[in-house]
Parts: sequence; C-alpha cells; structure tokens
Amino acid sequence: MNAAFASGVSGFASAAALMNRAADRVSGVRDLTIPDRSSRAVNTPGAPAGPSPQNPAPGGRVTPSPDYAAAAVDMIQARNLAAASCAIVRAADDMVGALLDVKA
Repeated sequence: MNAAFASGVSGFASAAALMNRAADRVSGVRDLTIPDRSSRAVNTPGAPAGPSPQNPAPGGRVTPSPDYAAAAVDMIQARNLAAASCAIVRAADDMVGALLDVKA
C-alpha cells in the first residue's frame, strides 16, 4: 500500500513542478502581450514621449508568442496529472480502509 501512496504523492509533486514551470513561462510572456504604461502613452495626445509600442496584430493587440500556448497546454496537463494522482491516493486510502475493516 505504501507504494500506491508514494506513486500518488510523486505524481502530485510532478504536477506541481510542471505547473510552476508553465507559470514561469506565462509570466515571461507578459512583456510581449501587455504594453507598459510608457508605451501606451505614445499615442496619447500631450503625453510625454516614450518607447514605441510593438507592432500590434490586427485588432490592436500584440500577438502572443507560441510559448504561451505551450504553457497553457502544460498547465492543463499538470491539472490532469494532479487529479489522477489524487485519485490514486484516494483509491489506496479506500483499499487500506477496506483491509482494516476485513481484519477487524
């Protein structure tokens, strides 16, 4: 039974690590998708000059990098891995409970 618990805990730790790596990539994409205050002020009449904004995609938004999509996929995989690991731990707990009921 300890092996089943260990497998579930190990899977959950892997899911947390995957989620952290994906979150780090998403936080790095912010600079590419959301212009800072000084670059938004460039098109405002009477605003001080600042660095020019990136070339926006049609519709006025900056195109996100492909890393954002990969990070989103990794987050979904991490969520599914965590849910599966949780199910493993629950099943192991149920088995131990049933075994104790049989022995008692």
